[in-house]
Amino acid sequence: MFAISTTLLCLLVGLFFALVVNRVIAGGGVLRTLMVFPYLLPTVVVVFLWQFLLDQNLGLVNRVLLDLGLISAPIAFFGNVSLAMPSIVTASVWKWGSFAFFIILANLQAIPDEYFERAKVQGASQWQQFRDITFPHLRGAILLILLVRGIWMFNKFDVIWLTTRGGPAGVTTTLPIRVYDLSIRLGQFGQGTALAVIMFLLLSVVGVVYFTVLNPEEEVTS
Repeated sequence: MFAISTTLLCLLVGLFFALVVNRVIAGGGVLRTLMVFPYLLPTVVVVFLWQFLLDQNLGLVNRVLLDLGLISAPIAFFGNVSLAMPSIVTASVWKWGSFAFFIILANLQAIPDEYFERAKVQGASQWQQFRDITFPHLRGAILLILLVRGIWMFNKFDVIWLTTRGGPAGVTTTLPIRVYDLSIRLGQFGQGTALAVIMFLLLSVVGVVYFTVLNPEEEVTS
């Protein structure tokens, strides 16, 4: 759940802001800077920042929600069974969404302008231009983002461990956290190693499917 939701949201956020920046001339440099800033921050800094923002007593998010009357009492986001995982996903997307942003933006800027000019002359709408011109040129980049970012988030350990350590009640215990618990905290090295091997096999299957069925090289050159 963590890997899939984070990867898809990073892709959507990166795609949205890349389309915005590609259309905007004035202020485009500022938007690029704002997008790259979270990616340059160390993970531990990002975790401390979001722990402060979502803090039950001093957090800005709780303060705003209370002032707007949307909640009656402060919420412990990272300590709530229903909100812990969405909170971690939000912090992760904020940090790593720029990865998809820069890859997609580079591909957008490589599309010749005359394609869109011809489409406008023929009366194509914005949606038709995106469907018939923009998206086909982005398919290879999107597949690359899904593979690379999906593997990274599937193996992600630090952001979850620093925020919740797999809690509360195990709702944020992903496979890497479970491997650590079994191998280091419980001393069950055999089970920890077996689970790590299963993770490797799962990722191997994903890699085989990606390179054989989806054929990203054909997407890039088409």
